[in-house]
Amino acid sequence: MHESAIHSLRQLIQQDRWEEAQKQLNEALQQNPNPTPELRACQTWILLYHTQELDAYPIVLELLKTGYRDPDWLREVVLPLRNYFLCIASDPTLKIVSTRKGDPRAQVLAFARSLEEWLQQYEFPIPDEPVGTRISLCMIARDDADMLEECLKSVQGVVDEIVLVDTGSQDATPQIAEQFGAKVIHTEWRNDFAWARNFALQHATGDWVLVLDADERLNGPQTRQALLEAARHPQFAGYQIEIVNLTDFEQPDQVFLHRAVRLFRRLPYARWEGAIHEQITPSLAQHGGRIAILTNAQIIHLGYEKSVIARKNKAQRNIQILEATLAQNPDDLFQIFNLANTYYTDGDYARALPLLERVCKETDPRQDHMPHAWSLWIAALRHTGRPEEAITAAQQALQKGVDHPAVYFEMAQAYRALHQDEQAREALLQVPASAQRLGLLADDGETLKASGNFVGDLTIVTYKWRHLLADTLMALGRHDEAEPYLRYLAQHHSHNPTFLLLYADWLRNKGRLEEASQFFEQLTQSHAHAELANRALAELWWNQGHYARALPALKRLCELLPEDESLWHRWVYACEQANNPEALIEAFEWRARQRKPLSSGIHINWGRALWQLQRYEEALHHFALAIQMEPTNPNALLNAGDALYQLGAYAEAADAYSVALELDPYNPQAWFTLGNCYARMGIYDAARIAYQQTLQLDPKHPQAQHNLAVIQEKIRHTAA
Repeated sequence: MHESAIHSLRQLIQQDRWEEAQKQLNEALQQNPNPTPELRACQTWILLYHTQELDAYPIVLELLKTGYRDPDWLREVVLPLRNYFLCIASDPTLKIVSTRKGDPRAQVLAFARSLEEWLQQYEFPIPDEPVGTRISLCMIARDDADMLEECLKSVQGVVDEIVLVDTGSQDATPQIAEQFGAKVIHTEWRNDFAWARNFALQHATGDWVLVLDADERLNGPQTRQALLEAARHPQFAGYQIEIVNLTDFEQPDQVFLHRAVRLFRRLPYARWEGAIHEQITPSLAQHGGRIAILTNAQIIHLGYEKSVIARKNKAQRNIQILEATLAQNPDDLFQIFNLANTYYTDGDYARALPLLERVCKETDPRQDHMPHAWSLWIAALRHTGRPEEAITAAQQALQKGVDHPAVYFEMAQAYRALHQDEQAREALLQVPASAQRLGLLADDGETLKASGNFVGDLTIVTYKWRHLLADTLMALGRHDEAEPYLRYLAQHHSHNPTFLLLYADWLRNKGRLEEASQFFEQLTQSHAHAELANRALAELWWNQGHYARALPALKRLCELLPEDESLWHRWVYACEQANNPEALIEAFEWRARQRKPLSSGIHINWGRALWQLQRYEEALHHFALAIQMEPTNPNALLNAGDALYQLGAYAEAADAYSVALELDPYNPQAWFTLGNCYARMGIYDAARIAYQQTLQLDPKHPQAQHNLAVIQEKIRHTAA
């Protein structure tokens, strides 16, 4: 194999471009049946990176025996392989499987000693550093009693010791830590996170250090097992672990992902840097330490949730520390980004904007945080009313190779702000394509794979792009194309009221009223969308003339907006149109509970509803109240007469009818009911006069004609 090819392969290894290195190695091995020692050495580098130590060992031993002694290889392959076997031998939880006879731990130690002897023979110094699998949890905390217990529960069975530096708690934080066997060290807070973390590190005794804050916790048994396994591979100085930042407890799928080194070897040179957003990686990298990504592991972080940020005033604290840090080192681009990010998260887009512009223009776009920085710059331009510049910034990001879903998503938002909907649609279709190129989405465009290299808002990839695309297609008038996206959102994110509302509107516009009604009904349970959903539901059925189906929504609207009189009148009207006396009574009772004015007309209608249900005494009570309020209201008197008649109080009913007729003498029905009262009381002459008066006013009144004939017959019989 040519020396240039070996050099190229070594460069890929040193740059941690392992997939490319593996591919190039495979091609080289196929072309060279008898590989050179240099190629075999590269093979062991790659095997060690992929934690295939047992496969690497015989190749390493063979190379050592041939005299191969490249210093980088001895340091980065042979020494870590020796350390691996020491870890395996020292781990009491690990079952060692061996096909040889004898003590398997002794065999593993023999492998380690063999490599150690070769290192000594080649005069390679073996550093004095911890080698093993013991893990120390190092924390700093203050007034975190509400969060700490769940954090410490999550690490049980993983860590061998807990070191907690308390920087001035006034609550039970130290006591909770001690209940879990923690070593608690008290110190004052110096506005310097790196100093506090290094102080904790000084008191750790483990071979590895796990770093968590009180508002973090390991995500389940899979993560715990991954950490235990990681501690058996000392060829890595540290591991990046995915951190899932919950941003809204009410929407648990609203998360932001990033990675940070949270598990690292307790090496003599491991030191935290940075007063805030502190990092351990620089100190490890300066000494050649390799960093791996720990798959199948997650840390859940609650501290960026909006209510937690507000309660703990984190934004202001962070701004103060960042400004002080930048006063000492104004060209620290990473801390400039952190300050800009804090401003942006706090809604101060104007202050974030120039900082983000500088970071994007001066920082290597390949750094992990840069796709997020670019997307924030694009978004900040849009938020400050500069969508054209936002689009230009997005195009610059793509030209620099920042191929990230958030860049396309923010570009689409800027196009929408300019009503350039077709360009927005094209940008949005690149969101899942970009996620596939990152390895975040499977080829089907839907299935999430291990997030790996993804840093950013995961919901952009899962649903936000679909939401914006559906809205964009509807703005373009392409409603049928929007349906699959709307249906996906409604099915897979049914807890999100915004999506349900959009789909329900779409269904209503398509005339699919029953389906729309189901979604609107579901939305009424959302506090934030209850008013909108109930209005839509009431309007949907009101416009169809289905007043009975509009009633529940109208009732809920009145309860939500008790001061809106028009809603209550619509509720009453719908009850009347639906001929539902029970619902009408409920509407009147609700109004009474609200201590709203009750007019005589309301009491009359309330009484009539009760009368329909044959609750005559209650009806009479409301008619009496109406009469008290308006003594000259013939309608109140007539309804009171009707109730008295049904209760058998014919004389009192006759009095009520008589007074009503004095006020309204041209009411044939009132004369008729008065005649019935007299007939019931046996005053036939008065009944005859009342019936005759009825017929004089309404000659075709059939019941009056019949009753008059009956009364006249009774009068004749009585006279005879």
